[in-house]
Amino acid sequence: MHEIELVERMRAQIPLPDPGELAARIDWRPERRPPRRRARVRLLVLAPVTAALAAVVLTALSALPPGAATSYANAAIAVTQEDGEWVARIKDPLAESAKYTEAFGAVGLDVGIQLVPASPARVGDLVLVEGGRSSGDFRGGLEPEGCRVGQAGCHLTFRVPAGFKGPVRAQLGRPAAPGEPYQAAARATDPGEMLEGVTVEGRPVGELLAEIRERGLTVVYQRVRDDPASTDINFADGRRGEFHLTYEPVGAADVGEDWLVWNALPDREGVVRLQVTPYPLRPGNRRR
Repeated sequence: MHEIELVERMRAQIPLPDPGELAARIDWRPERRPPRRRARVRLLVLAPVTAALAAVVLTALSALPPGAATSYANAAIAVTQEDGEWVARIKDPLAESAKYTEAFGAVGLDVGIQLVPASPARVGDLVLVEGGRSSGDFRGGLEPEGCRVGQAGCHLTFRVPAGFKGPVRAQLGRPAAPGEPYQAAARATDPGEMLEGVTVEGRPVGELLAEIRERGLTVVYQRVRDDPASTDINFADGRRGEFHLTYEPVGAADVGEDWLVWNALPDREGVVRLQVTPYPLRPGNRRR
């Protein structure tokens, strides 16, 4: 018998197992996958719940009475209530005034402040106050006292009594940018200013110029005149009333070295403004 025929007969005699029995012997189980559809349903249910919760929080916040907050801060200023007063610490002296107004409004105050360029001795000073019970209700300054704006931890400050709501508008001195004219200035001879410790009143222009140039400063001039519209007032005790002065710009070429210095003021960084006159000014002097 041929070998192939022998093999075929042997196969025919071997009983084949039932397919279900075969599966049971192998112990085959189908792969289980996570029920994705059910997870999606959960997420869709949570979304409206989260939105509803956010709406409740926003409604609760909007229901707070104006001024209920005791502090507020943005990139330009921070306002906090401390020891019976509102303290505003200015973080950006060059910010738009609207940023300061926003912070005060957030704590229920009708306060507006504007920062103006000032000479070194007037940085932090209140230059102008409009409104309020009296200007003494408000204070400007530096914190800590005597620090220089720009140093770490140094802030310009503005203080308002805790019971005050407004309105008030104020100007506060800030450091000037390079080349920026001062809008608030001390005397040039005050501590911290360009001519600190120098005597200027009554000295001839030529004599004072030598000291000014030694300090590397530039000079501009104003001529001082006694106002012809003003009148002197004689008091019963013999004193005379103040006389009024006017100031007008004058070029260096028109100022003689023998002219007298009436006053010296900082004009901008590195520039001093000399107020000068060709003759001594006294009450009742009508020379022009």
